[in-house]
Amino acid sequence: MKKIFLTLIFLYGVNLSYAEECVSKRVAKTGESKYTEQYSIKTNISGHKLRIFTLVSNPKSSKKNCDGLKITESIFWGMSNYVNKNGNVSGNWLTTYDDGSTMYGTFTGTSQTPKDTNQDSISVGSTLITGGTGIYSKVKGYGITKTVFNPEKNYSSGEQTLYFTK
Repeated sequence: MKKIFLTLIFLYGVNLSYAEECVSKRVAKTGESKYTEQYSIKTNISGHKLRIFTLVSNPKSSKKNCDGLKITESIFWGMSNYVNKNGNVSGNWLTTYDDGSTMYGTFTGTSQTPKDTNQDSISVGSTLITGGTGIYSKVKGYGITKTVFNPEKNYSSGEQTLYFTK
């Protein structure tokens, strides 16, 4: 009975350390992100546009995350449904780290733009981590995002905080 008890304690302890949550913040500064593709169509409603895009971010000075890895590139494939650049945005993302591991998932957000639509917009949203490769092959988690963007100026910057376990 003592051996079974010790075995259970050992296994339970291993599972606790294995499931430790990592909190990782990444910041895309001005000039680090670029829309490499974007297409929009107008609808019958004034100011209404449906848009698809690819946004690539290459951080110049990425900080190490809790696994000691730095981001080398993040790609976002998205679609937006805006009236005067106000509305929802969603899509998929892929982040590559300096050891070759990747993490990927989905995102959704709500964007707001001042009445002068030439000004920068703000998007606030969430992300769901759906998988990865390398050390992140069993990753699970979620995140929150806040982005300032202006597609007409090919500008995007912001931050994402991820909470995940491996």
